[in-house]
Amino acid sequence: MRRKISNDQISTKVAKVQRGLVLRANSMLITVYGDAIAPRNQSVWLGSLITLVELFGLSPRLVRTSAFRLTADDWFVATRIGRRSYYGLSDIGLQRVQHADRRIYEFNLPAWDGCWTLVMLDSAMRASARQHLRRELLWEGFGQVSPTLFAHPHADHLSLQEILKAAQAEDQVAVLNASSIEAYSRKPLQTIMHDTFKLTEVELAWKQFIARFAPVVADLQSLSQAEAFFVRTLLIHEYRRVLLRDPNLPEALLPADWPGVQARQLCETLYRGLLASSEQFLCTQVETSDGPFAATPWAIARRLTPVLTPTKP
Repeated sequence: MRRKISNDQISTKVAKVQRGLVLRANSMLITVYGDAIAPRNQSVWLGSLITLVELFGLSPRLVRTSAFRLTADDWFVATRIGRRSYYGLSDIGLQRVQHADRRIYEFNLPAWDGCWTLVMLDSAMRASARQHLRRELLWEGFGQVSPTLFAHPHADHLSLQEILKAAQAEDQVAVLNASSIEAYSRKPLQTIMHDTFKLTEVELAWKQFIARFAPVVADLQSLSQAEAFFVRTLLIHEYRRVLLRDPNLPEALLPADWPGVQARQLCETLYRGLLASSEQFLCTQVETSDGPFAATPWAIARRLTPVLTPTKP
C-alpha cells in the first residue's frame, strides 16, 4: 500500500544536504530512473513519480511537464492505462542511463595501461550531426581537444560503439589508440589535459561534493527510509553531475591529493549504507503498469563489492 509522503518527513538536519542546490525536474527524474527504475525495466505511474520528487520540493505541475518533455525528447515512453499515465525509459533513454551506470557505479577503476582512445570526426560531417555526437561523447566522459578531436584514457568501447551506431556515424569517425613516447616529456600532456578537461573546475566541484555529503556518514544508522531515499538520490544526482565532467585521468596526470579519489570512496560508503533502507521505501511507494515495484534486482545489488544480497520478494 502506497503511503502519502511529503518533505515534512525529512528532518531539518538531513534537509541540509539539499541546501544551495538548484534541482531541475528533468534532471531529477533522470537520476531517479537511472539509479532505481532502469535496472527494473518497469513503467512507473506518474502519481508515484510526483510523490517521490515532492520530497525535493518539486511541484506536481513541474513533474507532469518534465515527464511530457522527456517523452518528447525520446527519454521516456508513455503508456495510458485507464485514467493513469505510466512512464518507462525508451530504448535510447535506457542506453543513455546504462552508459552512465557503467561509470557511476564503477567505484574501483582499473589501472591505466598508458593508452588513450582518440575519436576523430570527419570535418565534412554536418554541423547538426557533429553537435549531437559531441554531446554524446562529452556525456561519455571524452575531453574535446579540438573541434574534431576527442580523447579518453579509460574509454568503454562497447558504449562508444553503441554511440557511433546510434548516431549513424561509423563511416565518419576514426577511432585510434595513442600512447606517450618515453623520450618526450609528459609535462605538456599534463597541461593540455588540465585545460581540456577543465580540472580546476572539476576539483572545486569534488571538494564541494565532499563537504556536502561527508557529514551524513555519522548519521547513516538513524535515517528513516524516506530520508535514506532522499540522501541516496541527491548523492547520485550530485555525484553523476561531477563525475560526467571528470575524465578519471590517471594519477600521473592529476594534481597531488586529487579530491576525486576521496569523493569516489565517500560515494561508495554512503551508497552502501543507504541502499537497503531506500529500497524498502521505494517498494512501499512506487506503483507500476505491471503491479508492485520489483524487489532489489541483481543489476542494483552488483553495484557494490562485496555484492549486496538482493532483496527477496
